[in-house]
Amino acid sequence: MGFIVSTPASEVLVSGAQDAREAPPQSELNMRVCAEQIRHIYNQTPTFVPAVFVGAVFTIAMLWPATSPVVAITWCAWIWFVYAIFWEMCRRWKKARPDDAAMQAWARPFIVMAWVATASWGMAGVLFFHPESFVYQSLLLISLAMGSAAITATSTAYSPTFYPVVMMLLPLSLRLLYEGGVIYQILAAAMWVFTAMLFFLHRNSHLAFASNLQLRFHNEALAKQLTVQKNLAEQANIAKSKFLAAASHDLRQPLHALGLFLGELHERIEDPDARSRLMSRMYLSVESMTDLFNALLDISRFDAGMIKPEWRSFYANEVLEDLRREYALRAQDKGLSFRCMPCSVVIRSDPLLLRRMLRNLIENAIRYTKSGGILLGCRRGEGFVDFQVWDTGIGIAEHNLEEIFKEFHQLHNPERDRQKGLGLGLSVVQQLAGILGHELSVRSDPGKGSLFSVRIPLGTSGDADSLQKAEDLLPSDRLESACILVIDDEAAIREGMRGLLEAWGCNVLEASSVEQALVEIKASQKDPEIIICDYRLRNNTSGIEAIQTIRSASNASLPAVLVSGDTSEESIQAARQADIRLLNKPLSPARLSTLLRFLLTGAGVGQQS
Repeated sequence: MGFIVSTPASEVLVSGAQDAREAPPQSELNMRVCAEQIRHIYNQTPTFVPAVFVGAVFTIAMLWPATSPVVAITWCAWIWFVYAIFWEMCRRWKKARPDDAAMQAWARPFIVMAWVATASWGMAGVLFFHPESFVYQSLLLISLAMGSAAITATSTAYSPTFYPVVMMLLPLSLRLLYEGGVIYQILAAAMWVFTAMLFFLHRNSHLAFASNLQLRFHNEALAKQLTVQKNLAEQANIAKSKFLAAASHDLRQPLHALGLFLGELHERIEDPDARSRLMSRMYLSVESMTDLFNALLDISRFDAGMIKPEWRSFYANEVLEDLRREYALRAQDKGLSFRCMPCSVVIRSDPLLLRRMLRNLIENAIRYTKSGGILLGCRRGEGFVDFQVWDTGIGIAEHNLEEIFKEFHQLHNPERDRQKGLGLGLSVVQQLAGILGHELSVRSDPGKGSLFSVRIPLGTSGDADSLQKAEDLLPSDRLESACILVIDDEAAIREGMRGLLEAWGCNVLEASSVEQALVEIKASQKDPEIIICDYRLRNNTSGIEAIQTIRSASNASLPAVLVSGDTSEESIQAARQADIRLLNKPLSPARLSTLLRFLLTGAGVGQQS
């Protein structure tokens, strides 16, 4: 059968990491504060320009005898012209409505005009100085002092427009020093003290103004953050409700079927064909519930941040070859071709988690491909390699590319047919991509096929490990005559475990507590080779404590398996530190069988399954 992959029509990049919504950086906050300060001085312009027009006329009226009419009128006209420019700048600024980033450009002409304006006012200290009239000198000094105070008040927001205040008093102070005499020298010194006092007052008022702005913007940012987090919490609550509704439905379905099968089995217990058929159906129902429980457990562990990758450098081809052997026959049974292109590069990742990601992608491809086939291969880049899964399946519309990674979201399964999966596979892939820091992307053309790609960094060939395969470690014989100690305070669990282990050919010792276990060991003719213990026993005794007690009593480091429904990081770490293998409930018989074989051969496996 030919394998055809069309050019994808749409693509989406899936980020593995969660969106981090933080407060704006300090640089952005400073820019906002500066922009608001500049806006403040522009907003004040329509207020102080008319006041200056009146003040200039009042000044020449008071000091008219101190100079010639031409000088007085020319100076007043110049003042009006300068402040008319301020008015025009303000009009253009209001029309432009600049954003924060553009406000700095509007500050520059305002600062230049501030220096020109204060220097123009300061020239009055020379032009209107009457050396023979102390009255006019006093009026001139008072006028300039009031103007300096006005500048201090209007320039509180933005310091660059305040600094020109020195030009307001400098010409008059120099003129006083030029006149000579102790009185004039004292007045000049007083003017400089007054100027220093203005700088001190401006500094305090400006810091208070800037602090208030920073506090205001920080509170606004927090309010926006709170709104965003509130919306996220509401969305998460809605998503969790949908998640629980879908999970409840998917759990009820096999449980409902199991109840019907049990009822029929009770009626047809004597019919061997019916009994065999019903037992097979019941096994599939239990397997479906186990798969869903395991998937839900994975989601909870992802959310709790309990999955820790174990980084290794290894050959990509070993992973590819394992997946080829695993899925070639499955694809063939469905009438699909399965091609795997070899790749000799060394990559760096967690081989177990990477295999799981690729398995989920291949499972998804096989499930939604009706004709054609699946291609698994690699595309090498600069410092990385892309593991790619191509299929000729039904494809995905562009607007659904992000939706497919949500829990329980299935595009072509509104009736929740369990034969089409749980809708958790791609969600798990996305979560694992985030944990491993691998870039996950998807391209698809509806009706023609899809491409899922996982980008993995290259490893160092000198550090590459050869991945040991499970089939190389398993013994060829069954679990015949192995002595297994089972500790569980639930009689039904002990009965079920005994029946399963004895069906495998094991000798079983069972106990409900550690004390009873010690009695059983003492009375037995054969010492236990492996301990299988529940995590929570009666009297607040943990399975870890029970295993350690039995190990101490037998003076042997017996291999042990802890069966637990507790998925907390503390229990995982405690089991790892005690050299105990951990299996989570609900327990898969196949997984237990594999683990027991490992332990009996002394090969050992990972701490957590």
